[in-house]
Amino acid sequence: MNQSNKKNLNASDVTLPGFFSIATAAALTTVLLWGGSSMVTKLGTQSMDGFSLGVLRVIAAGPCALVIIGIMRLRIPWHYGSRIHFCVISIMATLGTIIFTLGVQYTTAGHAVVASSATAIFTGLIEAGFRRQWPSSRWWTGITVGFFGALILISESLGLGISQATWYGDLLCMLGAFCGSFGFYLGGRMSIIYGAKTVSLWSVVFACMLLIPALIISVPSEEISEISLLGWGVIFYLAAGASVIASMTWLYALSRGGIGRMAVWQFALPIVGVTLAWIVLKEPITFLLLASIAVILIGIALVQAEKPDLNVLNGTKKR
Repeated sequence: MNQSNKKNLNASDVTLPGFFSIATAAALTTVLLWGGSSMVTKLGTQSMDGFSLGVLRVIAAGPCALVIIGIMRLRIPWHYGSRIHFCVISIMATLGTIIFTLGVQYTTAGHAVVASSATAIFTGLIEAGFRRQWPSSRWWTGITVGFFGALILISESLGLGISQATWYGDLLCMLGAFCGSFGFYLGGRMSIIYGAKTVSLWSVVFACMLLIPALIISVPSEEISEISLLGWGVIFYLAAGASVIASMTWLYALSRGGIGRMAVWQFALPIVGVTLAWIVLKEPITFLLLASIAVILIGIALVQAEKPDLNVLNGTKKR
């Protein structure tokens, strides 16, 4: 990568998009797809092992991403200075997917989607750590309010007395959310240079290649042959929707709308997830559940009102 191709981007050079923007629409699309993934994953783990489902989901996403890469002629972001970041993005996203799928197997869809909302906190804190700069008081207020809403939801879920929910399942879901947050933070930074489509799609392909040996060694062919039509539908939704499309829209939102500002939309995941759990899994909607949704929306509004500096990498021009 030639030094002459580099361009420094400062906060003064870029204007953050407003609330009604393509970046916000991309974030909402991601929330809808990811919000439904917990419920869909729970359906899948009823007929196959969580590890097998996680591996098959990642591998099935590879061909889907390659089709789009071929159509759009996207070049792999394999340049000096970006290779390590790209590998870390792919590895962390893969770990996050498999760990989260395992967690869903040992807990409920409602618990899983609440645990995944912690991604907003993890992403913001990871950003603050890399920048070595403490977030603003308004950002912390919005995060605190949103997290309080998530706590209300957790307490409501615990009060339901659902035996399928376990503390270690919830912990695995949160660990998966942390791994995903790390990968998406680095992916959001690289997307500013290479574009969200390039980073997200090629990282999916790379993750697919990494897990092919795991598929051969750990997933018996008999188990694959016994997957039902519903099971394949689950795999396709998780691969094409939650992995490929949602990754593209989320990295676009992070790169265009600001990482800390867009990350808070993760708090809307319980709204979608709990609603789908009510419709499909017949989980009840109570007053505390509605209260938690209202509090989460207030937290989102507070952070969306924040106008932070747009922090980007000093790197090459977008390819």
